[in-house]
Amino acid sequence: MPRSTESCDTPASQQSSFSPARLVPSVPSRFNSPIRLNYNGCTLPELPWHHTFTNPMSAMREALGVPEPTTGSRVFYILVFRKLRPITELHGQQLFDVWHQCILCHMALWKKGVYHRDVSPPNLMWYTKDGKLIGVLNDYDLSSLATEPGPRGNERTGTLPFIMMAIDLLTKRGQRGEVKHLFRHDLESFVWCFAWISLRYKKGVLRPRGSRPFDEWATSDAVACGEKKLFLQTYRQVPNGTRRGHPGWQFIRKCLFVLARRQFSRSEKEKPLAQESELESDMDEFLDSLKLTQGWAKLSKPSPKQ
Repeated sequence: MPRSTESCDTPASQQSSFSPARLVPSVPSRFNSPIRLNYNGCTLPELPWHHTFTNPMSAMREALGVPEPTTGSRVFYILVFRKLRPITELHGQQLFDVWHQCILCHMALWKKGVYHRDVSPPNLMWYTKDGKLIGVLNDYDLSSLATEPGPRGNERTGTLPFIMMAIDLLTKRGQRGEVKHLFRHDLESFVWCFAWISLRYKKGVLRPRGSRPFDEWATSDAVACGEKKLFLQTYRQVPNGTRRGHPGWQFIRKCLFVLARRQFSRSEKEKPLAQESELESDMDEFLDSLKLTQGWAKLSKPSPKQ
């Protein structure tokens, strides 16, 4: 797992990681490629410096006499980024604005053949420039390119990304990698991220245990977590510790209705999820359906109190 260290005295942060040797050459290039974006304000992480250590773990394993030293070889690398702040510090219109910027950046990348596939609160970041909050879609360790061979199934690990996964990917078939990972799965993850942040945090501070919803998601296995999310999506009952009139919940409830309606429409077609495909127009239509929900316009409107 990547480890990050940040200093309060510098606007930079460091990420160090042992990654599969076959992937390391592509890591810096994904940040310095022509696909660098500034889409409606949202950007990719800036990478002013990086270093890859040339001796792979396989050499160390071979020196220690470990059998099959080249199997699963990993290389240590260091990436230095602009210092970013977590999206969980935000609330209200500012939270919505940064969240929306990250969606637009994610969509633009996907259309250019860069598939993020790891949408979760820790990967939605921001910084301030000229008084404006700039959203940053972070962490491309699990991203893939359209030009890379191989399946695009479920390869994510870790507690929080696991919780944010789309319901289709939390089924037994999804966990076996038999569901093709599409843009719609990541957009659904954005909805779960917004629910997680807006209902579990109050003005940037995590609510006490017992007064915040969704703790049980983190203590369930993948399939059970998916079933809990499916129940919420289907019945849209007010989560524990949440006011019925909470503006975030009112928006989330409408988004869940859109997800449920689209899921029903897909089930009517009875097309195997492993063979499902998407057009760019499908991506646009999905996002537009969320923009038409009650509450989107309200959250988009700047608040003088923010």
